[in-house]
Amino acid sequence: MLAVNECCYEFMDIERGDIAIRLIEERGRLKYSRADFAAKTDISREALRLYEEGQRGISAEFLAQAATLGIDVQYVLLGIRSANTHEVEKAAAPSGVSFGGENNGNVIGVINGGTIHQIHTQRHVQKTVAEVKPGDEHISNEQATALHALVDTVVETESRLKQKPRGHRAVWGALNAHCGVPAYRLIRVEDFGKAQKYLHQWIGRLGSMPSAPVKDGDAWRKRKYAYIKINSKNEPEAVDRYVAKNFGVASLSELDNTQLEQVYRYVASRKAKKA
Repeated sequence: MLAVNECCYEFMDIERGDIAIRLIEERGRLKYSRADFAAKTDISREALRLYEEGQRGISAEFLAQAATLGIDVQYVLLGIRSANTHEVEKAAAPSGVSFGGENNGNVIGVINGGTIHQIHTQRHVQKTVAEVKPGDEHISNEQATALHALVDTVVETESRLKQKPRGHRAVWGALNAHCGVPAYRLIRVEDFGKAQKYLHQWIGRLGSMPSAPVKDGDAWRKRKYAYIKINSKNEPEAVDRYVAKNFGVASLSELDNTQLEQVYRYVASRKAKKA
């Protein structure tokens, strides 16, 4: 079930996305910024970002360093709180980290109080989901529904355009990391626009891939039409003049994909200048 190689854990029964979310939660509990936490665990900010988005397996060395800072590594890995979490937070950095027992694929190493112990997981793995209690300061149900729709669009578009598309778990993990929260329902009301912008930009990047017009067909053109219309509604005549002058036509539907992309970028640049 679990193999320990020279530097990394390879998780099979334990979802990497769940581990990433709990890592963010623990970092937030101890009030570390991503930059500070990366520095104190001797990794780059980019490496920490990959960990927190579930894109890379977490190394044993990183877990050992995190444990010295008070991170409940057992909780990060298994979703089960350690009994001595508070003692770990207060303890000084351990002098060493050791593995006990045989590496037979039936155990998982968990740092607890500075030592990596063995916990059998073959017969029974308990997953505990952190309870999320959003308050008035967090996004509403309507805003949560809007984010769900955008995440669905990202995932669907990824599946059409990429050989290795990201799934829902990875996209939610990336959004949560971007907003600095362990769960999307804890995004603050004032950060709702930030979350929306992040997902819209993600969709925009996918739509700008060279393969998008071919693989996405009508859906790609409809998204371009919608963006152009929404972002030029106060000055539609500016787009009409641009289209007529550059392409000699009166309607967006008469443009080929390359020309439509050019109009899209024109509108995007006008929007950026006004921001």
